[in-house]
Amino acid sequence: MSTMLTCARRRRFPAACYRNREMRRWAIYELALLALCAGLVAWQLFVPPSLGVADNNDYPKLIGRVCLGGSRPLFEYAAFEYRQAPEYCWDSRLFTSAALPLRIVLSASQPFARGRFDLRWLGAFYALLFLVAFHAFQRFARGLRPAARLLAPAAALFVFGGASYVPWFNSFYFDTASYVFLLLAALAALRLMLRENVKTRDYLAALACALLLAASKSQHTAPALLLIPCFWLRFGRPNFPPLPLRIAATVSLAALGLVMFATAPPWYQTINSYNALFYQSLPHSADPSGDLSRLGLDPAMARYVGQHAFLADSPMQDPVQTKALGAYLSVRSLTGYYLSHPRIAALVFRNALDEGSLQRVRMKIGTRAYRLGNYAKTVGLPPEAQSHFLDYWSSLKVAVFGGRPALYAAYAAGLLAALWTLALRQPAKLRARLASAAAIWTAMAALAAVLVLFDGIDTGRHLFLFNAMLDMTACALLCFL
Repeated sequence: MSTMLTCARRRRFPAACYRNREMRRWAIYELALLALCAGLVAWQLFVPPSLGVADNNDYPKLIGRVCLGGSRPLFEYAAFEYRQAPEYCWDSRLFTSAALPLRIVLSASQPFARGRFDLRWLGAFYALLFLVAFHAFQRFARGLRPAARLLAPAAALFVFGGASYVPWFNSFYFDTASYVFLLLAALAALRLMLRENVKTRDYLAALACALLLAASKSQHTAPALLLIPCFWLRFGRPNFPPLPLRIAATVSLAALGLVMFATAPPWYQTINSYNALFYQSLPHSADPSGDLSRLGLDPAMARYVGQHAFLADSPMQDPVQTKALGAYLSVRSLTGYYLSHPRIAALVFRNALDEGSLQRVRMKIGTRAYRLGNYAKTVGLPPEAQSHFLDYWSSLKVAVFGGRPALYAAYAAGLLAALWTLALRQPAKLRARLASAAAIWTAMAALAAVLVLFDGIDTGRHLFLFNAMLDMTACALLCFL
């Protein structure tokens, strides 16, 4: 206060006065941008017509464990009203951290719910976590040059504040938890690598975010485990958590990874592998019967080639056959098949990138391409209608890359190459840290993309996290201004 009074009485302000004025201007900018972010998110989630994401029949995997259910027009319309009843109880036996936000908001809403549950309670919880991540990015940007500090958070709001991402908060997909926990884990891990003095609370916060990401969905466990080096790289910093804590962090992440892989129900793994083999891979084979024989399967099953596991006459509809096929269909057997058939692996990956290049989730099953609608049926819009609110970035990418998988792959490679190039051009003090961060991020993005080979249906949605990582990379590049 005395400095401000002194500044007011002088014609020529001292340097401290300029610093105080500049800090106030930046504080106002950050607060205004955060308020704008909160307003845009709230407008989409809570102001009628509220936006969500239609179910593709994955919702019961999460809500069945808390006996929630209701009318869910598959693919066509989002639904917000659910109720608890015994007939909706079903334990998918899929371990996921996505159950944690659901149980928290379910407990918080019970005094007002009277046996009913509004999905927007969960949307509010995810929105709050998103705002925490956005503000963390703003705090991170304080150490950047003025142009980057001004543009990077605004760009992040432009990219992530529209209908490509926000409606996912009003959904029961595991991918929503993966996306939010990825934002938090990436920022926490980067803070861990760049700070000179790493406090124990920062270390534990980063570990908690990494654990939540790893536990969100078994398909995202492996990329999350690649964050382990962040908990070991000291870069000569004297104030870094001691060896016992680093060992404990590594053991906890590794143990969680084992739990995620070991506890995944056999039917879940078998169905994914069946779709990857019969629906995606074997249609490209010159000898499907021979390939099946070499995998230990009955060559007569070639009649199922080109069909997915959810058809009425699929062997996956019979629990006995599903269990029997589980002895031959696995990630290991598919890996061997792809390694021995690189052409087929390349074609499957190309098809996956073709779906991913469309940005907004599309499920192509056979000749039918499904869109996951964003609106409730009561709004009166056509089935599978999607919002395009503040969706300019996604629309631009669709215009450039949509249906052009090779170009989209080149774009992804170019973004990551630019990240590497700019990291290696930094001053020596930062070069090793940023290059290490770029290496970890590149490995995570590559693994997130490759894992789509092992789930042959709904590839557009399964590349949702990969697309988010590319958009995060684009925003990160602005930090190098």
